[in-house]
Amino acid sequence: MKKSFFKRKLGSVALALTMTASLFTGIGGDRAVTAHAAPSDPAYNVTADSVYKTRFLELYNQIKDPNNGYFSPEGIPYHSVETLISEAPDYGHMTTSEAYSYWLWLETLYGYYTGDWSKLEAAWDNMETYIIPGAAEQPTMSYYNPSSPATYAAEHPYPDMYPSDISGQYPTGQDPLDAELKQTYGSNTTYLMHWLLDVDNWYQFGNLLSPSHTATYVNTFQRGEQESVWEAVPHPSQDDHSFGKPGEGFMTLFTKENQPPAKQWRYTNASDADARAVQVMYWAKELGYNNQVYLDKAKKMGDFLRYDMYDKYFQQIGSASDGSPNSGNGKNSAHYLMAWYTAWGGGLGDDGSGNWAWRIGSSHTHQGYQNPVAAYALSQPDGGLIPRSPTAQSDWEISLERQLEFYNWLQSTEGAIAGGATNSWNGNYSSYPSGVSTFYGMAYDDHPVYHDPGSNQWFGFQAWSVERVAELYYILASKGDTSSKYFRMAKQVIDKWVDWSIDYVFVNERPVTDNDGYYLDANGNRVSGRDPAIATVAAPGEFSLPSTLEWSGQPDPWNGFDAYDGDNANLTVMVKDPSQDVGVLGSYAKALIFYAAGVKAETGDYTDLAASAKQKVEDLLDIAWQYNDGIGIAIPEERADYYRYFTKEIYIPNDWTGVMGQGNTVSASMGVPSDPAKGGNGGYISYADLRPNIVNDPQWSYLESIYQSSYNESTGEWENGKPTFVYHRFWAQVDMATAYAEYERILGSGTGDPGEEPGEPSDEPPAVPLGLTATAGDKRVDLDWQDASRADSYLVKRSTTSGGPYTVIAQVTSSQYIDTNVTNGTTYYYVVSAVNDHGESANSIQVSATPKDDTPTPAPEGDLVVQYRAADTNPYDNQIKPHFNIVNRGSTAVNLSELTLRYYFSKDGNQPMNAWIDWAQIGSSNIQTTFTDTYVELSFTNGAGSISAGGQTGDIQLRMSKNDWSNFDETNDYSFDPTKTSYADWDRVTLYLNGQLVWGIEP
Repeated sequence: MKKSFFKRKLGSVALALTMTASLFTGIGGDRAVTAHAAPSDPAYNVTADSVYKTRFLELYNQIKDPNNGYFSPEGIPYHSVETLISEAPDYGHMTTSEAYSYWLWLETLYGYYTGDWSKLEAAWDNMETYIIPGAAEQPTMSYYNPSSPATYAAEHPYPDMYPSDISGQYPTGQDPLDAELKQTYGSNTTYLMHWLLDVDNWYQFGNLLSPSHTATYVNTFQRGEQESVWEAVPHPSQDDHSFGKPGEGFMTLFTKENQPPAKQWRYTNASDADARAVQVMYWAKELGYNNQVYLDKAKKMGDFLRYDMYDKYFQQIGSASDGSPNSGNGKNSAHYLMAWYTAWGGGLGDDGSGNWAWRIGSSHTHQGYQNPVAAYALSQPDGGLIPRSPTAQSDWEISLERQLEFYNWLQSTEGAIAGGATNSWNGNYSSYPSGVSTFYGMAYDDHPVYHDPGSNQWFGFQAWSVERVAELYYILASKGDTSSKYFRMAKQVIDKWVDWSIDYVFVNERPVTDNDGYYLDANGNRVSGRDPAIATVAAPGEFSLPSTLEWSGQPDPWNGFDAYDGDNANLTVMVKDPSQDVGVLGSYAKALIFYAAGVKAETGDYTDLAASAKQKVEDLLDIAWQYNDGIGIAIPEERADYYRYFTKEIYIPNDWTGVMGQGNTVSASMGVPSDPAKGGNGGYISYADLRPNIVNDPQWSYLESIYQSSYNESTGEWENGKPTFVYHRFWAQVDMATAYAEYERILGSGTGDPGEEPGEPSDEPPAVPLGLTATAGDKRVDLDWQDASRADSYLVKRSTTSGGPYTVIAQVTSSQYIDTNVTNGTTYYYVVSAVNDHGESANSIQVSATPKDDTPTPAPEGDLVVQYRAADTNPYDNQIKPHFNIVNRGSTAVNLSELTLRYYFSKDGNQPMNAWIDWAQIGSSNIQTTFTDTYVELSFTNGAGSISAGGQTGDIQLRMSKNDWSNFDETNDYSFDPTKTSYADWDRVTLYLNGQLVWGIEP
């Protein structure tokens, strides 16, 4: 089933960057931001009275800027701006339920700072439209029988051992929630997110049940604990056998029955994402949001989220310790923790053959998915989100206590949080190993769910999860609760975790490690235990977080918090592989923020540890801002695991041949024989065998080249450098943006006292200028920006190179400047800083403009008109897709062979160009393309025919790329207009009749 983003940690990202970066220099890329939200946007009408609030609003606008590419045309957040990426989503323009939950978080804090809550509601609406399957997308859920939720099929260690027999070896227990959910809401249509969307329909499976949507429900992980993203087979969640094996679809890769599988739909949630959505709505309510309609939606999601508390096949918790599980009844199959997933599905057959449905929970619980804030919100009167179902509040109250106990049980002697527990050893209810520690009958598992790599080796799961514990600690302390069991359990965990983790976090210095990534002391010995003495070297401009954790031993058997000694001496962790992981930094910073604020709320002041945490946060956030490249905060990443793009390791059984959505046929015969030791009988194919369109990615040629020149297949080493990428992941950018926002909200200005009265004289430097825009004219560029708090004047800086270095060209006291010392046709890059008696702010983000002669050329009058639409509105990707329609508004027919059409663009380099007519009503083969340095010209053969009087050509769908598939920058292209997503007359595309201009304005 579903696995988290952690899949990208297949190889450690241990960057050794040595740089001293000036503030706002474009470290990760060379694209300038050329447009931002309009000054009427509420973000620009807010006085930014601290640098952290300013940075939040700047990052917010970078994320929401359509030119930066974080959102699809349907308004869905992509997993990343870039497309060649393989972690849990195996393509950058997939998305996940996690991304949606982070989007809600972003809009909640935007609402807090601006008073504009409409964007939060719009995000929830989009989530409800595209990733929460509606009733039409769960067409047979009403046929679900809670007395027989599903039929048992065992999990296996290797993908090679699938498909798994649907054997029914263990009778399924009863589902105790379905009846009350039906009674409460009138139906059991599940109100949870499916975890994975193919946002642009890149796999081309299509959305069967919502055909008007481009975004398509897909799934990947289905074949056991060793199935990494490199070994999974992406497939549609709505499977009517149009793809996959004829007459079977994709199900026979995963499960085996006595007859061909039925057509069906199926979805899987990620409990951490839905819980985060509830957590965020709790904070929205606390911060002033009061629209009960959307708060009720969060309550409903929390109601259905209880399915994540149940064993996969509703077996009694702990009953399988001897290998003989007992079917559950009532709620004795609930572990009350947040499991890895719940899944549900049903039939698509005709004439009643599809009138069935099923549901499962998950037997595996991971520390990284727990969310005590959501449990608090859904169970406590002060939480304000108690669901409507009769037993929901009591379930979540048990869950709140159980989750906090879980953290304490799993906390190592140093302070890190170990993996989790399972109610189904090996995924098949095997007997527990002798001596294994247990938690309410569940067996300790150091890496629950998957092992390639181990699911709890990534430090990010620590930061994600414990940040929520820090939030709860702060919530309780700020409400005056410093003595309840909830508070004591949260405090025990967060005190110890912060004390442990902060020893492995560095700013402006780099820890010394050995060749295997282990931290060393001054004598060259590997360090471990509490308060390690880690050797460091100076590294100005860098920060360092831990990346990989190695676990030894196990926790003591759990006998309740009152009997817990707070040590777990037999459970230890080793830390290795320092990294500069931006997303982890955001979560880690918030954990320290809430911890420091919680300590002050509890004690009235900062303890030494809390003061250290507060200072560490400031240092980390200040360093991180140096890596803002105008699109977001991003740092080059070495991806040692990317050799797996080229290895053959995706298992296909010998008797399975199927068609993928991209048109390719997949079979074992196209690969290499599978390893018999892994239990299969088939072959292994490669990433590109399964996804042939991946080779068209703009970064593929770079990756393939470095693989061929650097990777030694015999030694498994990159001998001439590892592939290095810069990624702008949506969730990571939101984590950073909200870290800045939460610091300001909870701890106040980084240099001022949170209790400082408004209007009190400040000795701070001014805030960063927001909202810089550049408008090109004839031999001029007009610059505008928002007034910056505490600014006396502004320095206007310019460069002819993206990212600088910049030269100061003016100092002004107003928030605008006209640069007339420019040359038409040259692109200029600008930043602005603010100045007062106490210093200079950081630079604004960079914008660019290219002045040009804007003297209008009269358009020729005539009967022929060119209509245009932008089929690809992203100006920075590797293809240009203008579509045309030529309309004849005259009274006589015109032969197309007498016409030529020109679309003006910039090649952005010296690579040769390619063009395709993807489709044309007059026939693609009747259209010819010719390139010059400044335009592409379309001409027509005699076979194209003519345009009758009052007629039109219909669609002409042109697509262009460079030979090397490198990216364009269309922002200054004469004919490009991303606002024209439907056909409209467009005079920046020119048309010629026998060589004479008859439509449009030439540049």
